[in-house]
Amino acid sequence: MEDQRQQRVMKKLRDSILFRLATSNPSVSINSAHVSFIEHHLRSHFKSFHTPTHPPYAFMIKRAIVKLNEEGGSTQEAISEFIRREYEDLPLAHVRILDTHLRKLCLVGDLVCTENGRYVLLVNYGETEDDDCQGSVVTEEHSEIENSEEQMVQASNEA
Repeated sequence: MEDQRQQRVMKKLRDSILFRLATSNPSVSINSAHVSFIEHHLRSHFKSFHTPTHPPYAFMIKRAIVKLNEEGGSTQEAISEFIRREYEDLPLAHVRILDTHLRKLCLVGDLVCTENGRYVLLVNYGETEDDDCQGSVVTEEHSEIENSEEQMVQASNEA
């Protein structure tokens, strides 16, 4: 199945490159040597199109903060180490991707970065009677993350 998918992706990529090459200079005709050259380089540069097996970064980050359960929140380094211990198949740019996702989660209000660079999960209480409350440190979200974790394990076992 993965082989068929990779073949389809490579064919689409090859066809796209050949199309762009042909339209960039219509006076030059594409011959079999051009096609062979492109196919060879595609195979050498893209050995496989691997889909990671780990869950989304937002889930891994939230789980790390809950499981680490550090007073005052968790540092980026602690979160990163937890994720490395718990999940395989992380990308080479893991630290950069983690940083990006931490910032994004702070922007959307799922996390807060404290003054000392620690990340804390928040729950928005906008629908409660106290409209002045912007959020509070999560204490009850453990079960929600654990339920999500169990669902992901079940899904991966079924696959």
